Amino acid sequence: MSKFLYNIGILLLHFSIKTAAVLRSQKAKDWIEGRRNWKNKIRKLDHDNNCIWIHAASHGEGLMAIPLLKKFPNHKLIISFFSPSGYQNFKHTQENLTKVYLPIDYKKNAEFILKTTNPKLLIFVKYDFWFNLIETAYKLNIPTLAFSSKFYKKQWFLKPSWKWQNKTLKQISSILTIDEQSNNLLKEKGFVNSSYCGDTRYDQADSTNNQKLKLKITKPCILLGSSWVEEEKIIKEIIENLQEFQLIIAPHSITNKRIKEITSLFKNNCGLYSNLSDTIPKVLIIDNIGLLADLYELSQIAIIGGGFSGKLHNIIEPAAKGNYILFGPKIDKYPEANEMINEGYASTFKNSEELLRKVQQHKDLSSFNSQNFILNKEGATKKVFHKCQELLNHSSTSASSRM
Repeated sequence: MSKFLYNIGILLLHFSIKTAAVLRSQKAKDWIEGRRNWKNKIRKLDHDNNCIWIHAASHGEGLMAIPLLKKFPNHKLIISFFSPSGYQNFKHTQENLTKVYLPIDYKKNAEFILKTTNPKLLIFVKYDFWFNLIETAYKLNIPTLAFSSKFYKKQWFLKPSWKWQNKTLKQISSILTIDEQSNNLLKEKGFVNSSYCGDTRYDQADSTNNQKLKLKITKPCILLGSSWVEEEKIIKEIIENLQEFQLIIAPHSITNKRIKEITSLFKNNCGLYSNLSDTIPKVLIIDNIGLLADLYELSQIAIIGGGFSGKLHNIIEPAAKGNYILFGPKIDKYPEANEMINEGYASTFKNSEELLRKVQQHKDLSSFNSQNFILNKEGATKKVFHKCQELLNHSSTSASSRM
């Protein structure tokens, strides 16, 4: 029954995306357009029996895959994305890497992509488990791996009523978790295929100061990184109390609509990076893509978006640049957030009063030592790569024995 319900859910998901596209949702239209003629695109890939397929839900998971991708210079690599934003914003390139959209998880689609590409290894980054794809890989004797995965008790596919999903996850060759709590939870539920690896994002965090941007910031700087409306409104409420700071806003979405919303909110206090002259406005709005990592070199306090929706953005990158980090309270799914709080490198806030108090407490930071936290967390990619090598070697041995 749980398999039947899952497949009905996939049908409804597909229908809802098509409906949203008809209703002019740009994201849904991009989703549909990106998958147009997807079978022909898969057929045109270089199929040389030396392929590794890596799947990421969106851009953040794609970034987590980069340290691992660099470990495989001699394999054909395919990285797939479910979301259009992930596909469109993933800019990492390698000569041996191809970027594609993952088709909707119908059984026939899973069979087509795996039989056509015949990957030596199928890898899931963090989560976004597609169960027909996993089951098909298992039946085709294709080894599977998930890494930096987070699990918690209330996840739907871990509940006893979803028996097929439980069984399918246990068919994954190896699940490497982002924290020990996730590994312990899986062990309690009878998983023998799990172990701990950590978070690969720590291995790509660059703590060096390159100063590529030529902004002349003469005040202590607060940066709203990947901000949403909630963080922007809270900052607006206390802007008069932040006269000693330079404020920079790098929104999560850089669309004309979002930029107009932010400029309307801050009115005469703000200006756009694209129109920047010699004088930097009180609130500088970044309307260019790809500058965030460099901007963190200029700030001392980083307020990261997504903490009010349960979709916290990357806090490892600003920590690597020595920022004190602040974010909204919904962080249960983000172990790195709780770890940084416990170590004293970050804190949550629920409203403008609480944010102002915490900003004032840390306004004298000239160089915050959060880089040490990052350095002590490195090493996950090495563990993941070692497990990949084990699975690839086992797969080659098994294939040779069948010949």
